[in-house]
Formats: sequence, structure tokens, C-alpha cells
Amino acid sequence: MKRFIKNIILFSIPFVIGIVFICMAPYSKEFGYGYRNNVDCNTSWIYYRLFQNDTPIDIAFMGTSHTGCGINDSLIENSLTNQHNINKKVANLAYCTIGRDIQFPLVKDLLTTKNPELIIMEVTEEESKSSHQDFPYIADLNDVFQPELIYNPSLLKGTYSAFFSRFDYTRKRFVKRLTLRVPLTYKNRHSYVPFKFTADKTFLRKHKESQVNRYSKKMWDPMSNIKLKYPKKYIQKIVDLAKNKNIKLIFLYLPSYGSTLKLPLEYDFYTEFGEVWIPPNTILINSEHWVDGEHLNYTGSTKLAKWLTEEIANIK
Repeated sequence: MKRFIKNIILFSIPFVIGIVFICMAPYSKEFGYGYRNNVDCNTSWIYYRLFQNDTPIDIAFMGTSHTGCGINDSLIENSLTNQHNINKKVANLAYCTIGRDIQFPLVKDLLTTKNPELIIMEVTEEESKSSHQDFPYIADLNDVFQPELIYNPSLLKGTYSAFFSRFDYTRKRFVKRLTLRVPLTYKNRHSYVPFKFTADKTFLRKHKESQVNRYSKKMWDPMSNIKLKYPKKYIQKIVDLAKNKNIKLIFLYLPSYGSTLKLPLEYDFYTEFGEVWIPPNTILINSEHWVDGEHLNYTGSTKLAKWLTEEIANIK
């Protein structure tokens, strides 16, 4: 038996050494941001906007594709300048797909490379209770290996993804096959891309009908409070980062079309850390403002930009 255990240990040593070597080897943020080619919100562009574009970011919008499609950063920036004589650089740093933890490394990188005055962070009807699939690729290893363990069903998958992406990077460097795909928009200061069409009315009507009982059922989930500790912990970590830099943090409610919730389920929690902005219902209920059941179109984003411009201008 002792000999068997000894053989197992000897057999495992090379793997352990390999894992340690890969974890300690250099890793490229640029590689991580573009690793999964998550281009729905032009997410690989975020790296170049933060690390290679010298233009300041005074106001940063962060969130999912709701933010990506709903926040016209260039229009808000121009409106602040032309209508209120407020010269602030605005950037839409939306990262598609749900998972609150992804915004923690994004905020860390934002504060490392820029000096924002205001972060406006999207909230939807409810907090996503699992990890974002790209979190392991762009987060620092110490954040990946020491995550908030209270509830994270993606922990094992995330750990594997973090290791494999770094192994892949090291392997490609070693064999000199490392190629980084630079997006065509890498020099752009703004990321918003307009969708100038409107969703089918029948589709929107069915989507609205589906919203009626969607959240009332989930509110009775006995595990909900335990699951929510995971995203809430990351919100607290983001709040702490902002406080340490004296940055104002505001939450922006961007629900789905036809949502029955006038306020997000965790509204009271958000208000512990900052204001929660609720867009006018006239913007959200108008079917002409939507490209599908989840995302605003160009008309909707223009209406939202007008309202946001006034809200930002009135910040004291």
C-alpha cells in the first residue's frame, strides 16, 4: 500500500509542477478579454478602451447587453457638452451575458487605467445568482481561486476555465502561434451600435404576457437568500473599490419589455450603497422602443439618453 501511495505521489509531481508553472507564468489581459470572442457587446473592445486608448473615462456605464443596446454613450457625451456645458467623457463598458462577478475585474481594470468620477451600474429585475462564464478569463488568479464561496455553482468550471485559458496562452507563446484578434473598432472611444428596427408586435405581446408570473414564482424560492449572497458580495466589493477612490456609484434599472416589476427585487439592498435610477415608464412600455423583448432599439436608447443626460447634469 505504501508503495502504491508513493507511486501515486511520484506520478502526480510533474502535474503539480506544471500547474504551478502555468499559474505563475505571465498572462495577457488582452488575450483574456478576447479569449471567448464574446463579441455580442463588442467586449474585446473594452480592453483597448481601458489599456490602449488614452482618452479619459469620466462616466462609465457597466452592465449586460441591456446596457450595451440601451446606452448611447456618444449621444450622452455630446448632449452633456452641448446642452449643459459639461465636458465629460462617457464610455459604455457593457459586457454581455448575466453574472454580476464579471463587473468586479472590469471595475478593477477601469480604476487601474482611468480616473472615473461616476459609475452607473445596470440592475435588472433580479440578480443573476451564478458566475459569468468569462469571469475566469479576465479576473486576476487570486480573485478566481479565492471567490465568494457562499454560493457559486460554477466554481469548479470557473477554476478549470482559468487554468485552461492560461495553459492555452502559455502553449501558444511557446510554439509561437499566439495571434491576438484586434477588433476593427479598437480605436473607437464609444461602443454603442444602434439597432434601427423594431421588434415584431406579436412577439412583444407574447413576451409581455410571459412576464406576468415570472418573478412572483421565484420570490418563493426558499434558497433564494442563500444564492443571492454570491452576487451581493460582488456588489459590495465593487462599492468598496468605488469608495476607496471617492467615485460615485449609481444603479440604473433596465428591465425587460413588459416587466411587471416597477422596482428591482433587491431595490432596498441597492439603496444601501447608492441611488437607484428608474427610467420613465413611457420609455419602457412603448413597443416602438424595442428591438426584441430584452433590448432597446435606437429610438428607445435615444429617449433613454435624453433622460439620462438630464439626470447626470442634475447630480450634485
